[in-house]
Amino acid sequence: MSAKHNGSLLLLVLLVYGVATAVSGRGQEEENFGGHQEHLAVLPNPNVIYGNANGNNLQTTTETANPNSTINHMESTPDFCFTMEENMCLNFFNSNPNNNNTNHHHLGHGGVNACMCRQYSNSNATHNNWYCCNITQLTMISSCPNYSNWTNLHIYNMTMTEIDLSSPIFQTLQSLAITHGNITSTVKTFSRMSKVKCLNLSNNNLSNVTMKTSVMLKFLNLSNNNLTEIPKITQNHNITLDIRMNKRMLCNNLMATIFRGSFKFVAPNSTYCLLDSAFNWFNSTDYIAISQLDIIRRFYTDCPVIQGKGNCTCDPEHMLSAGDPSKNKIFCRVDCSNLGLTELPPKLPENTFQLNITNNNISVIGDHFHNNPTYQSIVKLFADNNRIESMHDLEGTQFMDHFQKLYLRNNHLKRLPEYLLTNVLDSNVGRVIFLGGNKLMCDCNSAKVLKLWLLKRSRDIPDYNEIMCRNMPQRIMELQELKVCQSPHDWTDYVYYLIATEVILLIALITKVSYDYWVFKTAGYLPWPASKMPKLPCDWLCES
Repeated sequence: MSAKHNGSLLLLVLLVYGVATAVSGRGQEEENFGGHQEHLAVLPNPNVIYGNANGNNLQTTTETANPNSTINHMESTPDFCFTMEENMCLNFFNSNPNNNNTNHHHLGHGGVNACMCRQYSNSNATHNNWYCCNITQLTMISSCPNYSNWTNLHIYNMTMTEIDLSSPIFQTLQSLAITHGNITSTVKTFSRMSKVKCLNLSNNNLSNVTMKTSVMLKFLNLSNNNLTEIPKITQNHNITLDIRMNKRMLCNNLMATIFRGSFKFVAPNSTYCLLDSAFNWFNSTDYIAISQLDIIRRFYTDCPVIQGKGNCTCDPEHMLSAGDPSKNKIFCRVDCSNLGLTELPPKLPENTFQLNITNNNISVIGDHFHNNPTYQSIVKLFADNNRIESMHDLEGTQFMDHFQKLYLRNNHLKRLPEYLLTNVLDSNVGRVIFLGGNKLMCDCNSAKVLKLWLLKRSRDIPDYNEIMCRNMPQRIMELQELKVCQSPHDWTDYVYYLIATEVILLIALITKVSYDYWVFKTAGYLPWPASKMPKLPCDWLCES
């Protein structure tokens, strides 16, 4: 084999190795994203979220809108947004320009004063579409002739770190796309006379966007960047945002925007924000669909107001992670404590996870857990210091099937449904019930059975040693079977003594009669005690 062939073979091997190394390095970089210093969670696989099982990305995402939601949605990119195909930049130098006017401006070496833009093939009098590739300076666009007549422009791979949106190049455009570049921030903003309806800044490294938009802007695509918040847009209230795949987008930064209800979002059920340690509601680094944030608004609007008593407080309490961020849910913590309530609130916010009714005068709790749909998500119930008399009315409720914590300390419980509690505690490890301070009716069964049952359930009922007796000054765990199981004395306790005495007297009488008879037979006379006894009528009959 010749040296020339050997060199070609070596070059081919090095090329393959370089590509494999680049792919491997990229995969390793993505894999290590979860171990970043900021402790961000790994973003879900885009093929799972936006594509199909084969990994082919879907072009549109259609979702069903919630009629009660303030988060509106739409299907992907609108028609008035212009983007060209990526392969057109790959063949930029090999293809012939479509417009002869740009031919003499095009330099093969792509200098900063060369026009690196070309007219799109389907341009016409109405839509004069252009695209630019590998832009390092704005002069590579401004050097093109008649740029003020362009209608739509797509800039692919702009390596500049900042983009000045006030440049005259952009003011006459209707659609501007600057994608797959290295832009980290925008400076200045469009002029008041700007005609831009669609602005696409996707697939860059944007971490900061400050802009005042014109009234013409209808669609803003900021997807696939490093934004932690969306720009504060104040001049237009009818903009659709695409903020998908921003790995550092924080949920708390989106709250004010969503509560205003002045924006539409592309695929809100598939657009995720990050619940990180800085998010004061959670200690989590999980992603959640922004459509769930609208539920938080309803936490406050649907929070119970008890007439004549006061207002409950409602706050986000917990996020249930389902593995798939689109199925993650935010739950609500409702606090109705210290209001003097005599019954449970008639309605709770959606996804109420925890209910606190401590320090009230509630005596019955089971009805709402049976029939009220807003009580079906509760797994933590804090009901200490009330007047609750029984747990039996909770039997058969969904709450007893899936609760995590149940606080019933210092209530008026008289009995514990041991059979019910045994079933629910055995069905799920980790459930906890607090019953300290209740005064139960104590009897022999309490000393024999309940005491041993509580001791066995010490892990599930941590304050078992604080459960008291109602009818005696003792704790359940202090009961002694020998003392408690002794019944009080009454006349029936002496029946056996009376019967024994009568039997003894009967035996003595029979013995005495037998003895007298024996003496009379052998000696012919009665013993002295018998002879002194008065004669009975039967004796006279016997003698006669």
